[in-house]
Amino acid sequence: MQAGAWLARVADRLPVGDYPAGDWPASAELIELRGALRTTLHAALDGSPPDAAAVAAINRASAGAPSSPMAVAVPPGTLVRRTDHHGAELAAVVLAAFARDAIELLTGPQAADLRACGAPGCILLFVKDHPRREWCSNACGNRARQARHYRRVRNG
Repeated sequence: MQAGAWLARVADRLPVGDYPAGDWPASAELIELRGALRTTLHAALDGSPPDAAAVAAINRASAGAPSSPMAVAVPPGTLVRRTDHHGAELAAVVLAAFARDAIELLTGPQAADLRACGAPGCILLFVKDHPRREWCSNACGNRARQARHYRRVRNG
């Protein structure tokens, strides 16, 4: 899937705020951040020291769009919370959102629940939110159960 199409699909999960429309991040920027995130998440999963360059790339992306909360009056006189990105362009806001979520995961209480999917061939990571969860999705769980069943039937 192209980066723009993927970003459009996840747009409802991105931060709401006031920023110039701008363009989505370039594919190269997303790929660079994805590599840094993957390297750092796998280091956390393995219990090994994080790569300094990867951590620097995540911090750089996070700092690319400073933000602060603000109250905005909407008719009929109700206050709603918005985020002021201080003139940052859409690309910087999107990259910063991904980086900040990763920083929250890596430094927060959920870091201990980070797991690699147990399904054959899956490379995804997930946060274990249930004691019996071993897969990133129901599809991977089904694939793993089918593979286990096939092995039992085949090996008699």
